[in-house]
Amino acid sequence: MLASSLAMAHDEPASASERRARWSAIVIVAALVVLLGTTLWLAFRYEQTEKQESLSVDVRAAASTIRSRLRETEQALLLSASELRREDGETRFRQAARELVIHNPALLRIERRRADGTLVDAVDAPAPRPRVDEAHRIRIPLPTQLALSAAGGGERLAYSRPHYLQITEGTGFEVIELAASEPVDGGDVLFAVYSLPRVLDVFLPAELIAGNQVMFTEADGTLIARATHGAKGRGTYVAGAPLELGGTTLTLRADSMQGPPKLIPNLLAAMLVAVTGALALSVGLLWRDVRLRTRTEQALRAQHAFRKAMEDSLITGLRARDNEGRITYVNPAFCEMTGFSMEELIGHSPPMPFWRPETADAYAQRESEIHMLSAARLGYETSFRHKDGHVFPVLIFETPLIDVSGRKAGWMGSILDLSEQKRAEELNRRQQEKLQETARMASLGEVATTLSHELNQPLAAITSYATACENLLERSDLTALRGALTRIHDQAERAGQVIKSVNDFMRRRKLERQPVEIRELILSLEPLIRLQARKHNVRIAWRSTGDTRVMGDRTMLEQVLLNLTRNAIQSMADTPQRDRSLEITATRLDDSDPPSVEVSVLDRGHGVPVEARPMLFQAFFTTKSSGLGIGLSLCRTVIEQHAGRLEFEPRPGGGSRFGFTLPALTENDA
Repeated sequence: MLASSLAMAHDEPASASERRARWSAIVIVAALVVLLGTTLWLAFRYEQTEKQESLSVDVRAAASTIRSRLRETEQALLLSASELRREDGETRFRQAARELVIHNPALLRIERRRADGTLVDAVDAPAPRPRVDEAHRIRIPLPTQLALSAAGGGERLAYSRPHYLQITEGTGFEVIELAASEPVDGGDVLFAVYSLPRVLDVFLPAELIAGNQVMFTEADGTLIARATHGAKGRGTYVAGAPLELGGTTLTLRADSMQGPPKLIPNLLAAMLVAVTGALALSVGLLWRDVRLRTRTEQALRAQHAFRKAMEDSLITGLRARDNEGRITYVNPAFCEMTGFSMEELIGHSPPMPFWRPETADAYAQRESEIHMLSAARLGYETSFRHKDGHVFPVLIFETPLIDVSGRKAGWMGSILDLSEQKRAEELNRRQQEKLQETARMASLGEVATTLSHELNQPLAAITSYATACENLLERSDLTALRGALTRIHDQAERAGQVIKSVNDFMRRRKLERQPVEIRELILSLEPLIRLQARKHNVRIAWRSTGDTRVMGDRTMLEQVLLNLTRNAIQSMADTPQRDRSLEITATRLDDSDPPSVEVSVLDRGHGVPVEARPMLFQAFFTTKSSGLGIGLSLCRTVIEQHAGRLEFEPRPGGGSRFGFTLPALTENDA
């Protein structure tokens, strides 16, 4: 209680100091963030305003340039219109018009029209500029008519409203026309036809077109024409300037292809961000240092307690060794497993105290081989000796122990005590043997009921032949006597074969693998099978095809075959006598991989219900009223021990087929 109170009293000031440090750091970081944000915003606004003003100045200068170039054309047209009344006026007109369209790339055509709009003469721009189709200028459009009226009404100069002029079939331009009339009323009017896209392409500086989308618009923003060069603007920087023309007003508009300013627009802002980030990082590191100083001791205590609890709760033994084989660490489970304390084991070099003295050299050799390998995980089974002297089996997994620099500093071993597992395996093996013995006893009980009847036949025959021999001796008929003695010998061997088959079947043996000919196996079991078959009036037929040799335990395979034939015979108890037939086949399958021998037992019994088929090979499951339910389970176990498989399938026409497949004996195996 006292130690707990002291710890709480020590933690309270530390927590208050930590909270003050946290809030101080938060305030400093917040102030830095506000300062940095304000600075960046001001820099952002400054750059944005500067770029916008620069674009506005460029657009106003471009509009002034266009107006100046248009004014030059106005003066030239007025001069040509004043000279039309001279004797060589027409010649002067064509010469002046030709020079004008050559030196002004934005002009498409110079026309001379009457006051009523009738076309008198025209000079087209040289190639490659597009030429105006005369067929499309016979009826002049309304904007041209308005400009013609304005110029002929005393103003002398007038611009038409922008309109679309068809140059050829399917093509055309947005144009604007400049009209200049003679100084006398009712005189001719000269028209200069401008292509608005070419006005933008020719009159504007290349730098403005390259960095902006330049266009002519109405006062309300309706697009009239755009420059043929330059990409689409991004809408961030847009500027416009009015272009006052006689009779109409256009707006020159530029949309910059530049995006908004970057977050850090210049070196000064970048340095400010870096300095602010460094200050924030310093504050964070100081805060982290304060937290670490106040929590390090508690974290170390908690970590040590957790590690100790984890080590104490493990049931797997842990053992660490360095590259020389010395033990550097063991957990309590390993100490309890071997009976030695940590002090006795840590620092110990081979040979280890838990090694068995008679196998110490083998231990040393195995550990030397393991240390030479670079595998990530190695497992092997061996045995240790407890401190009190008893020996127990263990399973060891060795893993390289890697240090912080990535080099192998030794080996870490996980040790499992296999004593309980071995005992469970031995108990299971004994139970399996008892189940097999029980199955043999159950089979013997059924065989014993008819064994006496089967043996009575050869014994009665022996008695009859012996009596015949006595009679033949009295008559001295040696040839007949020799035949009778031969028959006595055959019947005696038959009775002995029946008893031997029962004896071998009931004898308890270990699994001894040897070459077994299935055909001979069936032949040797035939007396016992027929013994059961006669009881139920069942006919037996068997055949074999090919080399049916397998590698296995003869007695175990006999037990499987007897169980399957007995079940087949019993299943036909209610079958009409004419249909009671049992077929046994043994066939070699060379087309399988690897080659195998298939043995089938086929009957015409009542079959297996559909609902019982999934549980057919489970232990203690049976469809018989007096069965134990272990026969088929044992059969499957025996076949699987021989690397085979046991199968069931309903037989077409009624009945069942139980069969098993075993690996065939090859020439190499023989």
